[in-house]
Amino acid sequence: MPPTICLSALAHRLAQRSCITPHLVQKRTGRYPLFLVILLACELFKMLKIVHLVTGAAALLLSFIPSLRSEAASLYLQNPDAICLAFLGLLNLILAPVIPYWNRGPRHNLQNLVSALLVIAVIVQTLTLLVPLPGIAGQPAILVSLVIAIVAVALHLSVSFYRSYTPSSAPQNHDMGNRDTGTVKWFNTSKGFGFISRDSGDDIFVHFRAIRGEGHRVLVEGQRVEFSVMNRDKGLQAEDVIAALPRR
Repeated sequence: MPPTICLSALAHRLAQRSCITPHLVQKRTGRYPLFLVILLACELFKMLKIVHLVTGAAALLLSFIPSLRSEAASLYLQNPDAICLAFLGLLNLILAPVIPYWNRGPRHNLQNLVSALLVIAVIVQTLTLLVPLPGIAGQPAILVSLVIAIVAVALHLSVSFYRSYTPSSAPQNHDMGNRDTGTVKWFNTSKGFGFISRDSGDDIFVHFRAIRGEGHRVLVEGQRVEFSVMNRDKGLQAEDVIAALPRR
């Protein structure tokens, strides 16, 4: 199969999972490679856990290379660049299993920025250790990577502890007399969404932000709930979800 046909098929396959159309990019650039780069970057940021796992493991392995060259493992602890690279690798590995997930909005974009900064910090520190790179813009290279990591951690904390608008923190505008009941069909606690089987027979989408309460809000499979039905951009969704009163 010719390379151009392969690129075209790959572009359309990735486009099915993205909001960017290949025809739009081809119209502006006249070629597919740029479109493929954009889509691959978008798909990469959708797999942040894998990115942090690979980056962290690679950083840990690369931090041992200078000590292997010198055939003296004790020199590893005397090399601040190697220790800093190992530290950044551990930071990526720690973040990987607990990275928060948001479907859209500024918090999602900021979390992508945090991931990009941590990866950049590892790249800078790897160059510092292996090239070696003594300084950047008149500053020690190790200081640059540490500053990038500190900024990433600060952004991650601010995004995680930011209290956005939720139905529980605002006055309830739902009609309490026109509420529905159902049973939780399934709920993904890590991604924060699921579906409720309404008593009328159909399923309705529910997001963790629609659950009334504070802190970590989740639903349990088989739980009876009461909720209001709202028509959103993506269809009907459950809002102001609370535990249903036991049947008498």
